[in-house]
Amino acid sequence: MTVVIGMTSATLVLNNVRAADEAIVLTKEELAEKESRKACKIQICSVFRSKKVMGDQISCHIKKSMREEAVKDMVTGGKIGWRWGKIYCEFDLKLAQADLASVVTKGEYELKIKPHTINCKVDRKKDNLWHKISVGIAPQVKFKDGKAVEGRMNWGSVEAPIIFKSLIWPGVKLDNQVNIIGGKMVKMVNGFMTKKCDQVASELTGVK
Repeated sequence: MTVVIGMTSATLVLNNVRAADEAIVLTKEELAEKESRKACKIQICSVFRSKKVMGDQISCHIKKSMREEAVKDMVTGGKIGWRWGKIYCEFDLKLAQADLASVVTKGEYELKIKPHTINCKVDRKKDNLWHKISVGIAPQVKFKDGKAVEGRMNWGSVEAPIIFKSLIWPGVKLDNQVNIIGGKMVKMVNGFMTKKCDQVASELTGVK
């Protein structure tokens, strides 16, 4: 969710590489990251499946590392060489439970997630140093009958060394103008609410 909404949420950037993770054997560190995100998934899915508010806000610290080959495919579509190593990202996800419950209890609802900042660092590879990057997002997702039908990432400011900003900013600016990834965002959100929540169905709270 992207942010989560998918583990959006920021999700979308982070979730776009999940397929690559599932096709390979995860390292001990990657398994630990995945396990650390599970509790957050359970909280969010519990609200979706129970359709009940069980607190004010869901707060999770999300960690996600992306391997070099996944970054290359995500950032350049595999068409341009990626000269650096893996990326490690983290952010604090905050979601109002009342908003999540409205997604599945109201016929039509627009979920507006407050601005979040994703903080990442890129392995420079050649000298074992890291470049720092931060990107703002404020996702919006429209739902109808409990399913996402429209989404926008609403990218904010990008703070990065010029060599990375020149790669990131044009795409961010274009997406804000014409919503290129909105369709992928909708697919990701609906996938989270079904398949991803099914994965933790036995551990949900408030669900009969």
